[in-house]
Amino acid sequence: MNALRPDLMSPVERLAEIVEILAAGAVRLQARQSSSLLPPTGESSLDCVGDQSGHANSKTEKGQ
Repeated sequence: MNALRPDLMSPVERLAEIVEILAAGAVRLQARQSSSLLPPTGESSLDCVGDQSGHANSKTEKGQ
């Protein structure tokens, strides 16, 4: 972002500043909308069936 006062900037510099501000807003809006799709529990959508465990040694430790 440019620290110059707008009256000291050229039209191209002012337009670039506006584009930068709008792009940052669009990125923030997109991030907010996509985060609403995530479950609030922090779980992810791993591809495994219900009887599978996340631990590789869970059945061997139980003696099964």
